[in-house]
Amino acid sequence: MAQQLLFHHIGIACRNIDKTKGFYTAMGYDASPVTDDGVQHVRVCFLEKEGAPRLELLEPLDENNPVARTLATAGVTPYHICYEVQDLEDAISQLRRERFLMVSGPVPACAMGNRRIAFMFKKDNGLIELVEAQP
Repeated sequence: MAQQLLFHHIGIACRNIDKTKGFYTAMGYDASPVTDDGVQHVRVCFLEKEGAPRLELLEPLDENNPVARTLATAGVTPYHICYEVQDLEDAISQLRRERFLMVSGPVPACAMGNRRIAFMFKKDNGLIELVEAQP
């Protein structure tokens, strides 16, 4: 892929952010405020710790979204890997050429400062999220 994908975070599907983040804060992670994202129908909390990957906890706001379906089949689990890209449309085009399917987006994400995100899926690679770099 010509455009570099820079690691941003690992998304973790959970049933209850407050219960799940307690484990990580006990390990020294700092938690962001919880944000409700009405577009994605999830509650979001970022966790950061020096020398460790950034984590994003995702709690479904309703039962009609992919996070809820993942929880029903797999329980609390890593859900996606997010990469930051300079040009979102170009990255989407490149991944489509690699046979990734567009799952959702591009849409603004309030938990990401309204930067646009898109989700792409390929059976051999799983679900990835792309987030456009800050200007």
